[in-house]
Amino acid sequence: MKTFRLSILSPEREFYSGECVSLTVPLQDGSYGIMASHTPLIAAIVPGEASYCKPDGERVVCAVSQGMVHVSGSSVRILCESVLLPEEIDEEKQRIDAETAAAEMKGNQSYKEYTLSQIMFAKAVNNLRVKKHDAAKINNT
Repeated sequence: MKTFRLSILSPEREFYSGECVSLTVPLQDGSYGIMASHTPLIAAIVPGEASYCKPDGERVVCAVSQGMVHVSGSSVRILCESVLLPEEIDEEKQRIDAETAAAEMKGNQSYKEYTLSQIMFAKAVNNLRVKKHDAAKINNT
């Protein structure tokens, strides 16, 4: 099966750099699949679940925040604010972050503060969803 070079980067780290068979990323309109020889693309990623399949068949699922995906030739680069494996997600911290952000959005805030609270809320809820989805898969195995 044909592969392509995948790089997933965040400000904190290089999450993955290597060969990939397929990739699914969350876009505004839903999940978007990418395989080798895909047409060139630049798109905005929204907080959600991304996954990729390595040449050995291993499927890796991760939580991504807002960012960009760039498909060019035989390579794909994802740049996002944060990317976490389900086991790296601290469920209690994410619950607290979601509750804090929700409370802040109900308060009297400037537009900028409200937008930052929305981003914090979306990120925390997404991380909890990915963590829960992973836990459900483990329990079903």
